[in-house]
Amino acid sequence: MIEPGFIQDKVKMSLTVLPWIKYWFVIIILQLFTPLVSSASDYMRIGTSHFVFYFHSQDKRLMKSLIDDAEVLRREIVKDLGIDFKEKTKVYLAPSFKKYQEIQPGGEIPSWSAGVAYPSLNLIIIQSPRATKGKSIDLKKVFKHEFTHIALGRAFRGREKVPRWLNEGLAMYESREWDLSRVSTITRAVLTDSLIPLSKITHSFPLEADSAELAYSESFYLISFLISQYGKESFRRFIKEYSGGKGLKEVLMEVYGIKWEELEEEWRNYLKVRFSWLPIVTSTTTLWFLVTIAFILAYMRKKKATRLKFEQWEREDGNINDTDLKDR
Repeated sequence: MIEPGFIQDKVKMSLTVLPWIKYWFVIIILQLFTPLVSSASDYMRIGTSHFVFYFHSQDKRLMKSLIDDAEVLRREIVKDLGIDFKEKTKVYLAPSFKKYQEIQPGGEIPSWSAGVAYPSLNLIIIQSPRATKGKSIDLKKVFKHEFTHIALGRAFRGREKVPRWLNEGLAMYESREWDLSRVSTITRAVLTDSLIPLSKITHSFPLEADSAELAYSESFYLISFLISQYGKESFRRFIKEYSGGKGLKEVLMEVYGIKWEELEEEWRNYLKVRFSWLPIVTSTTTLWFLVTIAFILAYMRKKKATRLKFEQWEREDGNINDTDLKDR
């Protein structure tokens, strides 16, 4: 987020060193950020080593937990990437959906979004959980997701654009945002052989809802595949080499020893092994079979427990009889 006075200072400097033609460009930029700057004075401000948090007073208690954990969450992400940066990240918590839209520097965004990251501005804007209706927001998960975009974007700054599957897949991996609906989505795609080719989710995701959901699911499992199969150290090297300016295919061969086409084939096989068994386990026949086995095992355990109990009673009766004989 642009801090109060920042744009004005840049304008003054530009007037002394830039030609008149650039002056008008600065004016346009100033107008673009005016809603963002004018609303900044409405926010409380708390800083940490790597963040500056802005929020309204009614969200103070809500933000305390995030602020207390922010540096730890940041370290986890930076460690996984193997790349860090010094600049402080600005984090705004918008108190309402209206404010959430007003302070966006890039214009209006989809109503379903809970947060948005602007790596070039080192800025995160999150909608307050208090302001959302009909859905719950895990503030820390949203924060981790958006900061992953920031960290990755800063690593690739000025270089090749971050592939969409890498950007979204890694953000989902770091924020641990997974549910059964996405497992169902990827399982259905594997069983019907309808996975989207990776080349089609490199530059953008589909606009259609179901296809977009599948693209997110595939992205998560591609990152999961790279890390689980080759290790985090190799993944950190992959990010370092790729963000350093080398091409994707060159880095894949250098780090993982595979071609792009081979990566996709290995990944598809990984998905088949991981998800092809799910329908078998969840089928009606299998469930009834498992219920029957569970019933038999329960019956056998109960029968054994009953037998042991009778044996114990017999031993106790024998002990009692022996004692009676001795007393006599």
